[in-house]
This record gives sequence, structure tokens and C-alpha cells, in this order.
Amino acid sequence: MPELTDAELDQLIKDIGLKRPRGGSQRKPIAHGTYRGARQHRYRKEPLCEPCRLAENAYTKERYAERKKAEGYLTEEQWQGRQNGGAQ
Repeated sequence: MPELTDAELDQLIKDIGLKRPRGGSQRKPIAHGTYRGARQHRYRKEPLCEPCRLAENAYTKERYAERKKAEGYLTEEQWQGRQNGGAQ
């Protein structure tokens, strides 16, 4: 069975006369090119499009860098400075 687009799925639901699930309205469009868009793809169990994949990678890389900085790891220059009689 071919995959339906959101618009086709909405029309099918309307034609059949099914009720919408509680607590939700129509599916929100995916925010392509953002981390949020990548999360929406994953929630819907869809493969990530290229812009969403790149946005997720950038977000992950940024978070990793922030975490490393917050943990107090030394840069190569700082480590060398301490080895050569710098701050103790």
C-alpha cells in the first residue's frame, strides 16, 4: 500500500467519516530544517529528510561541545601550559 501524504490522509478520514483522536487536531506540518522537524519525523516513524538530518546533526554537535565545555575539560594549550610549569 503506498504511503499517503498528510493531506490525502486527512481527506480519507473526512470521506470515511472517522472521528479525530481525542486531544489532537490535524497533524501539524513538519518544521523541516530544524531539530524539531527531525523529532517530528522520528515520532511519525518516517525517514529524516536531508535538511532535518543536518539540523539534528548540528544540534547534537552543539550540545556535545557545550557539555564538554561545562565539564571543564582542558584544551590542548591549557594542558601544555600546566605541564610546562604553568598554573598548578
